[in-house]
Amino acid sequence: MTVWPESQHSPITWEQFLDIDADIRRDLEIVDGYVIPREQRGRDHQKVATRLSLALEGAAVAEMRRTGNASCYETNTEVDVLLWEVPPTARKPDAVLHRCLPDYEQLAAQHVLIVAEVLSTWSERRDRVHKMSDYADAGIPHYWLITFDKVGALAIERYALAGGGKPYTHIGTTHRDMGPAALTLTDPFPIDVLWKDLEVAPQV
Repeated sequence: MTVWPESQHSPITWEQFLDIDADIRRDLEIVDGYVIPREQRGRDHQKVATRLSLALEGAAVAEMRRTGNASCYETNTEVDVLLWEVPPTARKPDAVLHRCLPDYEQLAAQHVLIVAEVLSTWSERRDRVHKMSDYADAGIPHYWLITFDKVGALAIERYALAGGGKPYTHIGTTHRDMGPAALTLTDPFPIDVLWKDLEVAPQV
């Protein structure tokens, strides 16, 4: 395995990126062939992403049961999503809902239904500008941005590729002050999430 150097003078291929030691690659993304470090992520940030992934998994399981497994969905956190291979660009969303695929197959944009990024002081510009543009260019249908506080998720902004066009269109924002329901959606399938499902503070 390759141990990644601190500086890079020319773009690399997707295969070269995958050859980087897995422990090092966990904190890296690749954009147009150039490897970039991921932003800092605190414990609450990580917890919110995990809670959201679990909530999406619950909705996915309910949909698979409803349809008799006619469709298969998975959720993941911090996994490489290949957006395009030339020049190689892959992001690691905080949470992702995608169609099932074999373990040997690379998760790529065409498999993905929803990507979500949890905003933080270090990530907001990257998530709102660079990643939003990349995900839209790759044709991922839904993009969510989540803000949080010490209690848990605070607001969820939802964006979509309206009519298959680019860039993303803002289709709604929910806030914890608006009521108990964080998400009540029908697209890509029924998703109902309560704010309490996205709490990270200890229950007292």
